[in-house]
Amino acid sequence: MLIPTGSAANIPGGEAMADLPHVVVIGGGLSGAMVALHLLRDHTALRLRLTVIEPRPELGAGLAYGTTDPQHRINVAASRMALFREDPLHFERWLHARADGPDGDLEARLADGRLYPRRTVFGSYVADTLDQALAAAGDRVRFRHLRDRAAHVKRPGGDAGGLRIDLASGAAMRADLLVLALGHAPPALPRFLCQVPPERLVANPWAPDALAAITPEVSVLVVGTGLTASDVFASLHARGHAGPILAISRHGLLPRPRTTLAVAARGDFATAPARTALALLRRVRDEVRAGDAAGRPWEDVVDALRRDAPMVWRTLPLGERQRLLRHLRTFWDVHRFQCAPQIQATTDRLLRTGRLSVQAGRIDRVLPGPDGRLSVEYHRRGGGPAQRTVDAVINCTGPGHRPATLQHPVLVGLAEQGVVQPDPYGFGLQVDAQSRAVPVPGVAAGAVFVAGPMARSAHGELMGLPQISLQPREIAALLAASAGRPGAPPLDPAKGSPLETTL
Repeated sequence: MLIPTGSAANIPGGEAMADLPHVVVIGGGLSGAMVALHLLRDHTALRLRLTVIEPRPELGAGLAYGTTDPQHRINVAASRMALFREDPLHFERWLHARADGPDGDLEARLADGRLYPRRTVFGSYVADTLDQALAAAGDRVRFRHLRDRAAHVKRPGGDAGGLRIDLASGAAMRADLLVLALGHAPPALPRFLCQVPPERLVANPWAPDALAAITPEVSVLVVGTGLTASDVFASLHARGHAGPILAISRHGLLPRPRTTLAVAARGDFATAPARTALALLRRVRDEVRAGDAAGRPWEDVVDALRRDAPMVWRTLPLGERQRLLRHLRTFWDVHRFQCAPQIQATTDRLLRTGRLSVQAGRIDRVLPGPDGRLSVEYHRRGGGPAQRTVDAVINCTGPGHRPATLQHPVLVGLAEQGVVQPDPYGFGLQVDAQSRAVPVPGVAAGAVFVAGPMARSAHGELMGLPQISLQPREIAALLAASAGRPGAPPLDPAKGSPLETTL
């Protein structure tokens, strides 16, 4: 059956809802919720039908903010986590306005007054802000949160326009404009873990109650040492885990500790941007040295580079982008994506007491032994082979890196039609400067936009909140213009993306 996407009821002006453009967003995590929020909030004269397809009960939480583990905290202070660039204290005001306020979580506030609440609280903030925008929109927007999954998207034949979306429930709908906001791919299992018995393996640490089977006394191998691993260290500690933890990654780098100083962007990387990865690295190091001489933290420089990332990325030729990712991505990640201070403190405590050891190296194989325990064989970075025995393994390698067009049934179908294609970096999908999906040669471009991390191929940096809030805002402006309704004027592709000047 085809789900009716309109209503016979009229809205002010005598316009039937069924005649209004229909925007469909597949994915209701942070990116998808932000597209919907900005359509409602920024374009107050816009009339449309808006559907968000998301099986979770709450919009805006997604993978990052849908966690129920109380140890998982936002990794940027609340005063810098607002959804709106023009109102940087929006989240902190919302937090203080809650009935329980921030003081309901005794560990949220640091000694210096900064707030790092639980991530689930930020998810509630996004959902509440979206609800407020929906209430303000009134009857000019027919909005639906469809708790279903998109199974397939195709262009109808004949004279029918738009796109047909088939749902897992067996129903279907048509969309005039489509936004893919699919977020991160689930973790992929490294080949060397394929022989680990399921009862001794946590393949996806993001799954609900993923660590329930890890008993307090067992020894654990954690594969990866980034933010996911840091969350796991904190969760294990809170559960009373007392066994030894060995964490191995290629470089053995943990997220860098956060400065207590107020961060202010230092350096200009967008003016005459570097054209090679090496030139960019030298420029960053020069700025860090200058800042250090002035008593400023290196975070100032990272903040400026984050701001200028779209222009820097677009200036680098393809080969230099790939070189940057191959040699420098790990170092960028550990400086750009830091832990909440509470999680950092737990990691430091585990290191000091010897319960956590971190090793740089390459894991060769993990095999079950005759006693049921696991033998870990690896090569130490700069050294020779080594071997350890553990009881359990937790895969913390982060989002899967298979081509995006193999990771979701919707993307598989769109790729078969040539409407989307994977980008050359393994980020996600190939998109233009305005986040439109780029089809294969010979296929007409469709009205398909990509929001969130899968659009990084064009922007270079779409992981932290500043970018995740701005890029959906740009997409919302394009959707409003494409729908032929009042809002932001159509953007000129020749002029690039507003993200170049607003990040």
